[in-house]
Amino acid sequence: MFTRLGQALGPWGLLAVGVVIGVAASPPLRKCARRLAVQATRGVLSIADEAKKLTDDLKTAACGAKGELNKLVEEARTVSAEETAAADL
Repeated sequence: MFTRLGQALGPWGLLAVGVVIGVAASPPLRKCARRLAVQATRGVLSIADEAKKLTDDLKTAACGAKGELNKLVEEARTVSAEETAAADL
């Protein structure tokens, strides 16, 4: 039975099972595992906040660039209309 389990999980799977059993059975290990899980979660949340801030900054920059492009297009239309009106005279 253990041979088939070892073949199914492989060495890393057996190591993971051993760690889970050790953490479940030992209060000091459980406390340490919880502390590590909290730190890892804080890290993930920090990365997510930075990514959100970066995307917000990119959106703001894109909106500014779009505004400049709209001004450029409007100026080109105005100049084109003025040239057309001048050519009609």
